[in-house]
Amino acid sequence: MFQRLSLPSKIIMMFTFVIVLTISSVIAYDTYSLKEAVRQTYVSQLQGITTTINGSYEESHSIEEVQLMFDYVKHREPKVQELTLHMKSSLQDEIFASTNRDLIGKPSSSDFSPSILEGKTLIAYEENSTSKEVRLVAPLIEDGNSIGAIELRLDTSSELAVVTKQIQKSIIVGLSVALLLISVLWLFIRKLLVSPLLRLRKAALSVQREEPYQNIKLNASQEINEVARSFNDMVHQLEKRYLLSITDPLTGVYNNAHFKRMLTKEMKKTRESEGEMTLLFCDVDNFKMLNDNEGHVYGDSVLKKIANILKENVRKSDLVCRYGGEEFVVILPDCGQAEGVKIAEEIRQMVAVYGSHSLLTPITISIGLAVFPKDADEEKLVYLADRAMYVAKTNGKNLVVSANELNHYKENDYNRKQLHTKWHLNAIVSLARTVEVKDSYTHSHSEMVSKYASAIASTMGLDEEEVKRISVAGLLHDVGKVGIPDTILHKEGKLTEEEYEMMKNHPELGFNILSGVEEFNEILPYVLYHHERPDGKGYPSQLKLEEIPLGARIIAVADAFHSMVSVRPYRKVPLTIEEAVAELERGSGTQFDEDVVDVFLTVVEDMKQFEVIDGVPCPEPVS
Repeated sequence: MFQRLSLPSKIIMMFTFVIVLTISSVIAYDTYSLKEAVRQTYVSQLQGITTTINGSYEESHSIEEVQLMFDYVKHREPKVQELTLHMKSSLQDEIFASTNRDLIGKPSSSDFSPSILEGKTLIAYEENSTSKEVRLVAPLIEDGNSIGAIELRLDTSSELAVVTKQIQKSIIVGLSVALLLISVLWLFIRKLLVSPLLRLRKAALSVQREEPYQNIKLNASQEINEVARSFNDMVHQLEKRYLLSITDPLTGVYNNAHFKRMLTKEMKKTRESEGEMTLLFCDVDNFKMLNDNEGHVYGDSVLKKIANILKENVRKSDLVCRYGGEEFVVILPDCGQAEGVKIAEEIRQMVAVYGSHSLLTPITISIGLAVFPKDADEEKLVYLADRAMYVAKTNGKNLVVSANELNHYKENDYNRKQLHTKWHLNAIVSLARTVEVKDSYTHSHSEMVSKYASAIASTMGLDEEEVKRISVAGLLHDVGKVGIPDTILHKEGKLTEEEYEMMKNHPELGFNILSGVEEFNEILPYVLYHHERPDGKGYPSQLKLEEIPLGARIIAVADAFHSMVSVRPYRKVPLTIEEAVAELERGSGTQFDEDVVDVFLTVVEDMKQFEVIDGVPCPEPVS
């Protein structure tokens, strides 16, 4: 039972017990002392009477004088109820004198024997319906020997009433003091011990419930204050460790593990409140292309920025988490369909505004939205939001698609997608032909670069898919020249510095033209960087060595070789194969990749048995 009590109850119970026990002991001692004082008073009275009678009796040995003295005392002292003289006789103890004449001559009670025979003083209390009496028996001494005893009966009603009243006062005062002490002690104990401990307990419970923690500031004893400071420090250390464990280190938003835990918690709360909760599934569009073109450091900075955009465009109660890679999820508690779509659209627009600052790699985001429990239960909510996001990506990207809109979209429409891809591919090939028509000197240049590049890639042992990508990139590497003025393309002399700077824009123009086609995402770096050099003096980004994608390094060698052996506006007489090879060897390691040049030289050896360069036996270009 005691163990089940709260700490304050235990403390007040213990202190109450100690105080009540102490006060009770004091009252009991005072009562005993008071009664003992009254008793001694009675004994003193009896001893006074006995001494007087002893003196008178020793002088006269007259029973009559003793009787007269008894009568006189009873007359003068109203409280005296009875005085009796018990004397020894030959046969038995007998009453010789008494204020009650009826008792004279009767035998004495055996109760008086200790006083008569041994000289002891006896005292006893008696109570009847009308009064309270004290009965005292003292020995009658003659020549140092007990010859009898004097019995005195006194009415003690008034004295006992005073004693009782005094005892009652003592009890009242004692209880009042006890209550006062208990109250004062309780106030001090509560302030210095109980309240601080209860606040510590409350703080510990708040940590257990994962509520926001507020530092404990106590005005208690030094020891408890030290405990509070230590507790604050411990909680902050735990919060830091916990925050690290639930935070994505790159973006600073919550991680996938925390998302799963909080999603379960929020769905349970939504069930209990019979409300709605919305989940946003977000994916950064063309992120692999962005990483390939701009590098992973830039890609990481984009993820950080998008995480900040998400946090800035949701409510305080919403939870932003990184799901993995370039995917983010947002939990929107107490949020229905309309408000969820509004928040998602704001996020999409802000990402698009941020992403429009980069012309080479525009950044957008696709968002899928599902409402719990309207659209799906606990098991299918994430799946449905992810599916809506996928539909947004397959239908043009930079979209917000709700789960209830999925029926309006045709997912995995293979025929439509194939037709779309074929149309784009034909358009790009036609565009490459347009470049050749625009620049008569580049007749079949793109096709030959595609052949040389695929021959190099095959000889280097690259897989079939990569050879195909490099072949396509070789076919399209100069597509950006459609944006270069004819006066520059057809100029027969050396370009001015301004004209050369304009010509250097054609890789970026080609990148922008091709970036709208999803099928060409993987070859965009090869088109953009085919004029970069290992020594860092190329364009447009001055990449060095391994920073340049291998496909771009291969196309650079193929492009340079075919340009040297072809008629150009600035060179009417093309170089021979040997002269072109010498130029490649001269630029190996600085302008061209050494390994690629070495491989291409083996390809050139095979070409020498033919009379024309265009007859090099290479794989057919991809169309």
